[in-house]
Amino acid sequence: MRKPTHLLLLTVMFFSMMKANAQGCSDAGVCTAGPIGELYAPNDSSSTTPEKRHFARMTFSYAVGEQRTTILMTVAELGLGITDRLGVSLRLPYQSAEGNLGSHSGVGDPVITASYAFIKQEGRRLDGMLGVKLNSNNADAMWDGFSIDQVPRGLPMPYQTSLSTTDLLLGMNYRHERWSGALALQLPVHQANENTFTHASWGQDPAALGYFESAYLERAADAVARIQYRIPWKRFAVQPGLLAIQHLGEDSRLIAVPTMDMTMPQRVEIDGSEGLTLNLTIDAGYRLSDRWTAELAYGSPLIVREERPDGLTRSMVLNAGLRYAF
Repeated sequence: MRKPTHLLLLTVMFFSMMKANAQGCSDAGVCTAGPIGELYAPNDSSSTTPEKRHFARMTFSYAVGEQRTTILMTVAELGLGITDRLGVSLRLPYQSAEGNLGSHSGVGDPVITASYAFIKQEGRRLDGMLGVKLNSNNADAMWDGFSIDQVPRGLPMPYQTSLSTTDLLLGMNYRHERWSGALALQLPVHQANENTFTHASWGQDPAALGYFESAYLERAADAVARIQYRIPWKRFAVQPGLLAIQHLGEDSRLIAVPTMDMTMPQRVEIDGSEGLTLNLTIDAGYRLSDRWTAELAYGSPLIVREERPDGLTRSMVLNAGLRYAF
């Protein structure tokens, strides 16, 4: 009876030790879309109520990004079961960021997904997912402070509320008893980034030098693999796991190249932006009733890419949510 509780406490202690020095990359959209990474928290044994087909969820997120930027996010999500196998969902975030270069807030990138359960049996399920992440803006928010030289200063990507890409999302999630695994791909199909942050535009301000330059950034695709193990106990379930995000190519940005008579922009690849990020994660859910479930999630990186110009650097992410089934 006490074994799940002891495992939870050990996992939380491990996360606490990791938290101080970790720097990594958070989810760009696909890792938490649709059925991928969804915590399965069934009714307790005393309940005779069947699982509900639809749900609404509100999630509140706290994260620490580059240069200890504080990033707060509220995510509204609605999932509708068209049939007992086919479902659609919509996620709409609102994000605010505050750090040593200022603050900015606004609507984030919405995610729309459709999923289908190819296998749906007792203790075994296979879901396929198709979706899209839309860009809510062009990541072109500017610093609103006073500048003596009056040079416009674009805010770095950690302060932007959009990745400014339209992405195709593909994924598959398989669950067998307590184990679940997922594979997914996030493929940018349209790049609309108009970010103008460079160190030169901030006059080599020491505070700005700590951020990755990201002028007119173009992102590469991401491949995702996830494995989790669910530990149920009455109405409570905890699900530790590993989340690997492989950035499949190098991102690129514009730089100004001086010539004899003018300055012309040139697109260059960003060395070190390709590679693996490995995150240690833990999800937890407590079924308050047949309709309401309280949820918690925590993530922190173990392995990171050298360059992360998209603003997704996180040393930790903590989510708390409330799910209503109907």
